[in-house]
Amino acid sequence: MNPLAPTHSDLSQCTEWIQWLPGSLRLIEAHQLAGQQPDNLCGPYWISTLLKAYEVSHIDPARLGQLAGSVLPMGDDPQQWVPTGASSRQDYAVPLPTCAPELGGTSIPGLLAATVQASSAAYTLIPLKTTWTAAHLETLIDLCHTFSHWQTVPLCNVQTRHFWGSRLNLGRAIAYLQGTPIEPPAPDWSVGHFVTLAGTVKGAQRSLMIVRDTYPVLGWNGYHLQPFEAIAAALNRNDGSEGGVLLFVAAHHEPEVKQQCQQQGWAIAPWDNGTPYRKKGEE
Repeated sequence: MNPLAPTHSDLSQCTEWIQWLPGSLRLIEAHQLAGQQPDNLCGPYWISTLLKAYEVSHIDPARLGQLAGSVLPMGDDPQQWVPTGASSRQDYAVPLPTCAPELGGTSIPGLLAATVQASSAAYTLIPLKTTWTAAHLETLIDLCHTFSHWQTVPLCNVQTRHFWGSRLNLGRAIAYLQGTPIEPPAPDWSVGHFVTLAGTVKGAQRSLMIVRDTYPVLGWNGYHLQPFEAIAAALNRNDGSEGGVLLFVAAHHEPEVKQQCQQQGWAIAPWDNGTPYRKKGEE
């Protein structure tokens, strides 16, 4: 008998509940309709999707990227930009500038500026910097639930090589939640990336975060489970660039959100994720 094979008793006793983040549920339909992100525009993809979900703007990812100063890497094989099983998608609505492969993407200052501009200052991103740990992430999730009126969505700038592989099977997931040591699946790919946190699966001994991704081929239609420690490592990156968490919130909540986050000792400042900030029109 496979010791990791789930039984009905496992399901009823181990997985006590799935707790979605307060701002997460309204993103489900918009994320499903958005499908796969355009190549190299994961940050703009999320802001575009969030603004549509919150019925603020219908700006598409490429135009959002234009506002953010996004740049496309040139010279690489496009299939290197996507995880295994996904096809390159370059149907950009507007032309975007190009750059050396290592500089491609969207800077954090650019994404902050574009969010304010595209939402006519109705929404903003609050950038949180620290040396991330599982405990910090647990605190962040607790804040999102305690202050549910924020309806905030955490947007994580990560290095994906620290994630578990997205196709964690049910047996291993249940074993992990019960406290049993498991061999996690190898990561799907290794890139700087943006994902959102959607909720938590709480088991008898441990919990897993529900990560919402930009590629439907990952996990279950873009949803996969990650331990808090893996997400913390992905935020810290250790690849020569910095990572962090952006809290997407309505602008009128910004003072309260900043106050609560500063009380945790987190810095509120953009980080260098390896892509220079170039405003629209700059060469």
